[in-house]
Amino acid sequence: MAPNATTATRTAEAAAADTDHHTMLKQNKYSTSDTFNSGTSKKAMVLKRKTKKGGLLTWLPLILTELMLCGFLYMRMKDTQTSFPDPWGLWLGIRGVLVGHVFVFGYHFMRKSWLFGKGRNIQQSEPNFDWKTELIGHASRPEAFVMLVPYLSITWMFKLMPNSYYDLQTKTSVLNVFLQFTVYDFLTYCIHRIQHKVELVYVTHKDHHAYINPHLFNAYSGSVQDTSLLILIPLYLTVLVLNAFGVYISQQDYAWFGMLYANYFMLIHSEYSNPWDGIFESIGIGTARDHNVHHSQLRYNFGHFFMWWDQLGGTYLSHTKVKRNRTFKAA
Repeated sequence: MAPNATTATRTAEAAAADTDHHTMLKQNKYSTSDTFNSGTSKKAMVLKRKTKKGGLLTWLPLILTELMLCGFLYMRMKDTQTSFPDPWGLWLGIRGVLVGHVFVFGYHFMRKSWLFGKGRNIQQSEPNFDWKTELIGHASRPEAFVMLVPYLSITWMFKLMPNSYYDLQTKTSVLNVFLQFTVYDFLTYCIHRIQHKVELVYVTHKDHHAYINPHLFNAYSGSVQDTSLLILIPLYLTVLVLNAFGVYISQQDYAWFGMLYANYFMLIHSEYSNPWDGIFESIGIGTARDHNVHHSQLRYNFGHFFMWWDQLGGTYLSHTKVKRNRTFKAA
C-alpha cells in the first residue's frame, strides 16, 4: 500500500474510533468524572470507560504464571539466602526514584498552574484532579510502590541479579542505560500488543484503560496482574537478556535506568505536552502526545519509551490524526 493511502486509512480509522467514543459517551457506556475549574464555567471531564472484572477462568492463567515465577524466585533465594549484599546500592536506586518524583510533581504542578498549563493540554477537554487524593493513591495503591519496592528489594537482597549489578564503583554508561530502555521497551511492546489482542489477557489491562483522557497520576493505575505482566516480568527479562549477551550493567547503570524509567513513565501519561516533545518525536522517542493516542484510540502506539516498534509494526498513529486532540490536523 502506498504511504499516502496508509496514512489516509489510519486517519479514517482514528476518526471512526473517535466517533465511537463520543457515541458510547452519549449512550452512557462511559462514565465521566466532572469538575469545574475555579473562576470558569468550563467543564473539565475525565472520560472513563466502564470496565468489568474477569471470572476465575480468565484470571487462572495469570495466577499460574505468577505462581511459577514465585517458585523460580524462591529457589534462587534459597540458594543465596546465606549471603546478603550491601543494601546501600538498593537504597541508592530507590532514593533516585523518589527524588525524581519530587521534580516530576513540582514540574507538573507548574504545568498545571495558570502560568504554564492553560491551553497546553493534549485533548480538547482538560482532566482535573485533587492533588492530595492522587498523591495518597499513588503512594498506597498495590500496583505501584507496594509491588515495585518488594520486587527491587527481593531481587537485590537475595542476589537474583547478575554480579555486575552489585558493582557500586563503575561509573554510569549512557550506552548501557540506553540498552536497558531499548530491550525493556521492545519486550513491553510485544506484551502490550498481546494484552490488547487477546481478551483473556486484556482483562488484566482494562483498569488502566479506564481513562480515555489520562493525567499524570494514571500512570500506575491498573491491576496487580497488569503490573506483573507489563512492568515486573519485562524488568527481570531485561536483566536476563542483557546478561545473556554479556552486557556489563553496573549498579549506577541500573539505578539511572530505574530513576528515568519510573519518572518518564509518569510524564508520558501526562495531560500536557512538553517543550521537548517535538524533538523527541522526530527521533522516535515516545511522548505524552504519543501515549495519549493509545489511551484514546487503543489500537495504536503500544510502545512507551520509543515509537520505533510501532513504526515497524504498523501500529503508529500521530497525535495530529486524532480529532479530540488540540493538535488535530484535518487531511
